[in-house]
Amino acid sequence: MKRLFFLLPFLLQTAVAKPVPAGLFTDHAVLQQGHPVPVWGTADVGEKISVAFAGKTYATTAGADGKWQVVLDSLTATTEPRELVIRGGSDTVTLKDVLVGEVWLASGQSNMDWPVKEVSNAPAEIAAANFPLIHEFRVPRKGSLEPLDTVQSKWIACTPETVGGFSGVAYFFARDLHQKMGVPIGIIHSSFGGTPAEAWTSREALERVPELKAQAAEQVEIMEKTPAAIKAFPIDLAAWETANGLVDTINEGFKNGWAAPEFDDSGWTAATAGFTLSSALKAKTGGVFWLRKVVDLPAESAGKPFRLGLGHLSEQYDTVYFNGVEIGSLGKAPPEFYTCWRTYNVPGKLVQAGRNVIAIRFVAHTQKGGIYRQGPELGLPVADPQSIDNTWKIAFEREFPPVSAEALSQRPKLATMKIQNTPTALFNAMINPLIPYGLRGAIWYQGESNTNPAKLADLYKKLFPLLISDWRIRWGQPALPGSGAPGGDPSASTGQAFPFYFVQLANNGSVFRDHRESSWGVLREAQSQTLANTPDTGMAVTIDIGSDVTIHPLNKQDVGKRLALWARAKAYGETGLVFQSPLYQSHSVEAGKIRVRFDTGGSPLMVGQKQGLETAKETPQAKLEWFEIAGADGKFVWADAVIDGDNTVVVSSPDVPAPTQVRYAWATNPEGCNLYSKAGLPASPFRTLPDNAQH
Repeated sequence: MKRLFFLLPFLLQTAVAKPVPAGLFTDHAVLQQGHPVPVWGTADVGEKISVAFAGKTYATTAGADGKWQVVLDSLTATTEPRELVIRGGSDTVTLKDVLVGEVWLASGQSNMDWPVKEVSNAPAEIAAANFPLIHEFRVPRKGSLEPLDTVQSKWIACTPETVGGFSGVAYFFARDLHQKMGVPIGIIHSSFGGTPAEAWTSREALERVPELKAQAAEQVEIMEKTPAAIKAFPIDLAAWETANGLVDTINEGFKNGWAAPEFDDSGWTAATAGFTLSSALKAKTGGVFWLRKVVDLPAESAGKPFRLGLGHLSEQYDTVYFNGVEIGSLGKAPPEFYTCWRTYNVPGKLVQAGRNVIAIRFVAHTQKGGIYRQGPELGLPVADPQSIDNTWKIAFEREFPPVSAEALSQRPKLATMKIQNTPTALFNAMINPLIPYGLRGAIWYQGESNTNPAKLADLYKKLFPLLISDWRIRWGQPALPGSGAPGGDPSASTGQAFPFYFVQLANNGSVFRDHRESSWGVLREAQSQTLANTPDTGMAVTIDIGSDVTIHPLNKQDVGKRLALWARAKAYGETGLVFQSPLYQSHSVEAGKIRVRFDTGGSPLMVGQKQGLETAKETPQAKLEWFEIAGADGKFVWADAVIDGDNTVVVSSPDVPAPTQVRYAWATNPEGCNLYSKAGLPASPFRTLPDNAQH
């Protein structure tokens, strides 16, 4: 036994580990054509490695850290599946069905993540998705405070059986390119819902901007302290509740049958969401209260599970029942008590045709408890979500004693960060492991999580260009040969440096026509400024495809198509293509009117209307909507706006005889804004300021 103990280190030292390629190199991988392609991985220290592909073999040796890398010579696109063979010592790793074509990184938050199976016309799109030369590599969603260098996933070829889980935006982008160029398209899909741009930016880059450096340092520190804070919070909260008589006791409502479908709630108060205890029951204190809602579901919904979305419910905990059965409870689990977006899975066995009942028991410390989610936003499985009304029945189980302002100020607070929202965390875990895989460029759909507060949206003017620059530096691609016109001629270079094409935020939420300021407008402005000031970028305008009931427009087809227009024209040099939406260019004041000039991308302006997935059509008899004008006092009014020539709009109002400012579609949801180019592309929202008027 003693002899074996001494032999063991020697045996471990002489064992040869199989060479391991980086996680991006799997069967069905797509390699970038037209420039050298790095291939890398790990092996034993000092192990001699060879990589064979497309008739050539490349040799290297694993370094002191066990890492190795070779760089393949520039490749030509081909639809022929080939093997990539990696040898180390006596071991061999063979990757099959490796293609060469165009590779794009698709990143952002939930609108990039939104799958094909949930887009408009999904069944037809899935049935037609027979594109075996389009492959997707989905990066697992995770965050890290330290940079990672590994990722575990696999490339998947597009078929009707697989496409449902592909990113909708990325798939429609890739489909358009593939149909035009005829070459394989690889999409590396790395997105995470509800995440800010700073999470996707490296720590080194953030530290180059003082405001971002300070924010990152503060939030990373909170993240590091979060586990201890979460552990202490329930104890501190329970002590505070006990001291102020706010302890939740036995569930009397459930004992009395308040969750049961057959319970008669006709004596309860009716309330229309959104409401609070104060507005619905005239309450002056918090307490334990119940909500009930009867919903009628169609026969085809019976037996099918769905996700019930109750929205953002701050400072209250809840237990949710569906047809009398508990489907979820938040309890006092921190940090969700303060900030959680409530979503619960409803099992199919509880879902029946016709009458169904949602019942919710809430515990709220103050009269601010309530619900704000509108009926169409609940996620109920009906053909027309707009048919779901906003009414609930509400009743107190018991009221709490009043809580003084002083007591409320002493309520335990929980400062926490989720790892996916922490600066640098997603760059570390979901971008860094991808570097330096050969790419043509990136497409990006993000910004919703940077709209609130307005100062955060304004900071996006620095943050977003910083992210783009950071990624370009990391990939070290100052200039990529283009594939030229459709057909994929790699000799037709455009000289673009890591093209980066992004989506300007769509219209979203309630429609307000009261001239209020909009942080979404500010963020769209930041995106427009990034387009204007950052080389080799493109912006797909989507102000005409959003929704008043969901932050996730289902029309991902137009998003992918509009991104692909930029790629076809700028990255691949396709000529005669209108790829750009009308963009504000300049304005001048002329006899009580403001003349606005647009860069239309070569297509004349028109008043248009878009229906569903159809191309926008000209509506010459309609008036332009969502133009506002203001004088020196800065008070905006609705304006008359008329197209004058191919690229100008004249804006005026009898209420503003001396105008100094004009803006268009400056709202979170300017639903019905209708300035287009005749190519069917919507004009981007904009505003002017008094000091940039031209006379």
